[in-house]
Amino acid sequence: MVRSLRREGGAEPSRRQILAGGIGTGALIALPDRGSSDRSGNRRVISERPASRHAFLYGIPDPGSSLAASLAVARYPASRAAEYPAARSAAPDSVPIAVKLAAAPVSSPDQQTTALATVDSVADGARVTLTLLAGSSAAIAKQGSVTIRDVPDGASILVTPVFAPGSAIISLVMAITVPVSRRRVHKADPHTGAKVSRWATTWRSHHALAYFDQHTGAFTGPFHLANVPSLALSTAAASSSDLYLWTTREPQPGDSADIRARALLSRVSAFPLGSGKARFSEPAPAPWPGGEPVVTLPNGHVARLVRGRDVQVCSARTGEVTELAIAPLNAIRAKPSAVTMQARPDGTVFMTKPGAGVAVVADPADSFRAKAHIRFPVPGAPLGAPWSKAVLSPAGDTLYVLGSAAAGGLCAYDVPSGALAGSYSEGRQYAGLYLLPSGTLLAVAPENPRLAFFSSTLSPLGTTDTTLQVSAVY
Repeated sequence: MVRSLRREGGAEPSRRQILAGGIGTGALIALPDRGSSDRSGNRRVISERPASRHAFLYGIPDPGSSLAASLAVARYPASRAAEYPAARSAAPDSVPIAVKLAAAPVSSPDQQTTALATVDSVADGARVTLTLLAGSSAAIAKQGSVTIRDVPDGASILVTPVFAPGSAIISLVMAITVPVSRRRVHKADPHTGAKVSRWATTWRSHHALAYFDQHTGAFTGPFHLANVPSLALSTAAASSSDLYLWTTREPQPGDSADIRARALLSRVSAFPLGSGKARFSEPAPAPWPGGEPVVTLPNGHVARLVRGRDVQVCSARTGEVTELAIAPLNAIRAKPSAVTMQARPDGTVFMTKPGAGVAVVADPADSFRAKAHIRFPVPGAPLGAPWSKAVLSPAGDTLYVLGSAAAGGLCAYDVPSGALAGSYSEGRQYAGLYLLPSGTLLAVAPENPRLAFFSSTLSPLGTTDTTLQVSAVY
């Protein structure tokens, strides 16, 4: 079932809801991506033959929606063009949607598997379940559970699955936050000055690791890290041999000045896959971890995009961090942006900063020198979910991006020259943009019809409603 979180009697949202970034439980709908390439290998078309995978929509159910069943039908839009007759007759499959999620899903490096994490209370603690969905069928490929013992009532567990390129091991980074004291405090109402009495709870967080073997379906762990008290938010990435984890100690009221100063520094630690003992743990420069883009490079080093303009490269051998400025991203007076960074199969890295109207293809082997950068008008929604505002074609020669705040729609740019190659707009503003495995573009709008489909030439293919406020597409 999909559970909705509601405020009853004016109750305050829980700490887990706040740390997870919003009120509500995530739902997942599998959307059949029914496109496939034509035999000539040229532009991709809609076909009645199923593609290699599904696209998964992740988000929060609309208030009052009936999204509580275990199955639903995601209707693929009928084509408005005569050249796509198969799309009108293609009937989508019924697909599972019933997932109550403890965190956002995570895709495997090859985009063929999506990992979901759930947390349930059990008699002796909390059970964390990892479910792997196959993109080709939207069916469960593997599933396993690990129990965290002696977790008190009221505790929250935030789970981050981390795929390891070239390895069957999936790491789970779990931030465990428990209440350690509860007392009544008396405060003055800021409007009336009257004294009010409230309950106040003190929380403490630490992290634990567990490892799931995709071949055997077995878990190793959990391994509790001795980093209490720490901030619950962390950043993680993995290579074929190690898990890299950024964490920050949480300053406490009784700490000395020296401890408080040292607590401002994060640490980056490397754990051999399957182990709870760090191979190294070194101070890491600011900023604190908390959702910034991070990728594993072909040489095993890990790159973290910070402040929307710099890349910090962590050595896989020593943990030493080298910071490199990405000049095209260092825009003055940029709007707040949903900054992204993605590793590409050719070893380059694709970065976007829509608030500055720039996308960059950089070469990590050449100190992240920009091989190409494209300028475009700032879209109407450069910040906020969905986080993806621009996508690169598989060949790397075309950039697709949300249209400007004035025009809306979508635009396409030639990467080598940076020139505008095409555009489409009916005046509608979109909030996110994704490229499906078939080559179809999926634009996400803030209101229904939320899903709009386009060909690689920006020809509209149709629209679909959804009862989700879409946060991401996988």
